[in-house]
Amino acid sequence: MLWHRIAIDLGTTYSLVYTQEDGIVLREPSAVALKRSSGEPIAFGERARTMLGRAPEFIEVIRPLSDGVIADFDAARALLRYFIREASRGHYLSRKAVIVCVPHGATVVEMDALVREAEAAGADRVDLVREPFAAALGAGLPIDAPRGNLTIDIGGGTTEVTSLALNDIVHCESLRMAGNAMDQAVQAFFRTRYAFSIGENTAEDIKIRYGAVYDDSDAVFEVKGLNQQNGKPQRLLVHTGEVREALEPVARHITDAVRRCVEQLSVELASDVFSDGAAMVGGGALLRGWPQRLQDAIGLKVRISDEPLMCVMRGLIEILEHRDRHADLIVNSQVRASLAP
Repeated sequence: MLWHRIAIDLGTTYSLVYTQEDGIVLREPSAVALKRSSGEPIAFGERARTMLGRAPEFIEVIRPLSDGVIADFDAARALLRYFIREASRGHYLSRKAVIVCVPHGATVVEMDALVREAEAAGADRVDLVREPFAAALGAGLPIDAPRGNLTIDIGGGTTEVTSLALNDIVHCESLRMAGNAMDQAVQAFFRTRYAFSIGENTAEDIKIRYGAVYDDSDAVFEVKGLNQQNGKPQRLLVHTGEVREALEPVARHITDAVRRCVEQLSVELASDVFSDGAAMVGGGALLRGWPQRLQDAIGLKVRISDEPLMCVMRGLIEILEHRDRHADLIVNSQVRASLAP
């Protein structure tokens, strides 16, 4: 029987789904809307995300993953089943081989849970790949060479700063703090500074449009929200410099993680990294100013990878299409062996 091969970049905030036949078939928020009474899923992806803050009480909108790992197993199974079903249209008689990335910081138990949920969602074979490998391959780094490589992957739930050489991870600083933490920081800033409430989607939009992590030209923009003192809708004029101020605590944690990772390297590997620079991937790479900030703070050259949101998926596709060549990057056997009695 033929295999239908599917790659899933299962992110805390957004997910990408790819098939060998059709390319990218889904690019959707990692969200599920459920009936509270029965747990029955009624919407997925973008449609579920638009219900955040707007759905009636009998509907609950859930992000099944928290910090890159499964937090709600029923919702995760429903989301995976939706992804696999949508990716399998026209291929119902084929066996389904699914490859999924996991954060470096995911535990064996968490990875086993992900395998089980994917199998329950309809996958016949599930391969797991630690995200730093996929990110580095997608960024075009020669991770199989005897030379130090550095990736900075700022996703939705996690930031992973990873040094790699000879198809192995030399050191990884994994923070459960990334894009979602930035959105929360923007919301907290408006609450504290102006007694002004904005929704999760509004905070994310402000981060994407006006966020920066380095001194940047200042401009003024308008925000719609709720005055906490009188409970009425309000429009507020805000400086982009204030958004940078809101993001600074998270940016500082990420900068410190990069510094710690570099400090853990041997002289030879550190020399390679400072010579070649680091590759930055993930949605957080799109915030303005990262190369200047890290050059000033650490003396590290950083290049923002082409289409940073696609880097992990490009790496997964490479492994999916050349599984034998990259067999040592697949962690399934390690997970099952660790859990064996």
